[in-house]
Amino acid sequence: MSDNPVRLFGSSEEFATFGNNALAFVRKVQSDDMNRRFPNAPDLPEGIELWGLFSADGKPIAMADDEQVLVEDALEMDLLTVHRQ
Repeated sequence: MSDNPVRLFGSSEEFATFGNNALAFVRKVQSDDMNRRFPNAPDLPEGIELWGLFSADGKPIAMADDEQVLVEDALEMDLLTVHRQ
């Protein structure tokens, strides 16, 4: 293990927004969880497993029942996607 501590570049605010306009992540989501986490969004039917596309800071961009659709959407928005379990 290295004795060198990890040092962040820039301010805390800059680091928090790093990648917001360039990175997004795709992961499986449950409609019930999305309804709870984002109460101002339109209600989704309960008990459905979906795929979500999220900005680097965790805000939802899009939902679909097909992962590949979201990857293609992200490419059209010039976003690089990473996949989370």
